[in-house]
Amino acid sequence: MEEIKFGTDGWRAKIGEGFTYKNLAKVVDAYAAYTLETTKKPRIALGYDNRFMSEDYAGFTAKRLRNYGFYIYFFDKSVHTPMVSWAVKTMKLDSGVMITSSHNPAEYNGFKVKNRFGAGISSEESEKIVVLTKKKINIKVNSGSGFVEELNLDRKYCEAVKKMIDVDAIKKSRIKVVLDVMYGSGAGYIETILEGYKGLTVINNHRDPLFGGINPEPIKQNLENLMKTVKKTGADIGIAIDGDGDRMAVIDNKGGYMTPHKTLVFHMLHHLKHRKMKFRFVKTVSGTFLLDKIAAENRIKILETPVGFKHIGEKIIDDRNTIGGEESGGIGFGYYLPERDGIVGNLLVLEFLAKEKKKITEIISGLDRKYGKYMYDRID
Repeated sequence: MEEIKFGTDGWRAKIGEGFTYKNLAKVVDAYAAYTLETTKKPRIALGYDNRFMSEDYAGFTAKRLRNYGFYIYFFDKSVHTPMVSWAVKTMKLDSGVMITSSHNPAEYNGFKVKNRFGAGISSEESEKIVVLTKKKINIKVNSGSGFVEELNLDRKYCEAVKKMIDVDAIKKSRIKVVLDVMYGSGAGYIETILEGYKGLTVINNHRDPLFGGINPEPIKQNLENLMKTVKKTGADIGIAIDGDGDRMAVIDNKGGYMTPHKTLVFHMLHHLKHRKMKFRFVKTVSGTFLLDKIAAENRIKILETPVGFKHIGEKIIDDRNTIGGEESGGIGFGYYLPERDGIVGNLLVLEFLAKEKKKITEIISGLDRKYGKYMYDRID
C-alpha cells in the first residue's frame, strides 16, 4: 500500500491506488487525534472541489469526524479552497479541511488542512499528522456528541470581496476580459462579483471531473484555449484560476502568457501606486529579483522563504501588512487572508489595469526599459 505523505500543501494521491477509503480513514483519524490534543470540541469548515468523488469523500470525512465529537460546517456544494480558509477566519473556527488535489491530474484527489487563521498548516504539523497515520488511533467514539451543519457562504463571500475591490473602476474601464475557470470549483465567483459586466467572457466554467483532458494547473501549456480566445475576441486580458481556485494566471492583450513573476510585480506596483499601502513583501527563493529592485527603490522590506505558500502564510499571520506570492501563481494579502485566493488575485489585476489605463504589453515594456528584461522558465 502506498505510503501516506503530506507535500507542500496536504496529502495527495491517485484515486483507487493511494487515495482509498482505507487511507482516507487513516488521515481523518490522524487529523482528528491531532486536533483533539489541543481542542476539546473542535468546530471546523469542510469543503470539496469538482473532482471525481470529492463530494463522497467529504461526506465520509464529515461522518467520521462527527463521531469524534467535531462540529462540522459542511459546504452544501463544491467550493474553491479559499472559501474554506475564509470560513475558518470569519467564523472563528478551529480548523478547516478541503477535499481537493488542487492542480494535479484528474486521477488524483487529496486532503488539505487549514489552521485557525485559515492558512495551511506548517511542515511540523503535517509531519505530526503523518506520524499518527502509522499508529493505532484510540479516540472515544460517541456518535451523539458531534454535529454536521450545512453551510453556504457564496453570497457573503462575494459581498466581502466586492468591498475590497473597486468594481466600479473595472466596469467603467470597459476592459475586455476572458476568464478561464479550468472546469474547477472556482466557477461563479468572479461572474457574480462583476455581475452585469458585458466585458466579461467566461470559458470552461462547468463541472468536468476530467478537466477537459488537461491538468487544471494555470501554466502556459494548459491555457492554449484561453490564449486563443483572447486573440480571437480582441480582449485586453485573459485570467485563469486553477482547479480549486487558489492560484491564478494572466494572459496579455496579445494572447501571450505572462509569468507569475510579472503578475507579482503588478501586484506590488498596484499596492504602491494605486492602493498607496505600506507593506512588506514575501517571496519564495524562486521569486524574481525584479521584486527586490522595485522594493529597494520604494523602501519596501523583502522577505524570502522556502518554496510552499504555507511559509508565506506564516509571515502574513505575523504581520497583516504583508503581501506574499510564489512562482506557481499563488498570492496572498494580509488585509484579507494568510492564504492564496485566485479570485481576489485576478480581480486586483483587473483593478490595476483599470487604474493604469494602459495595455498589459505597454506596462511590461515600460518595466523592461526601466529595469531591464527578466526572463524565467519552469521545467518540471
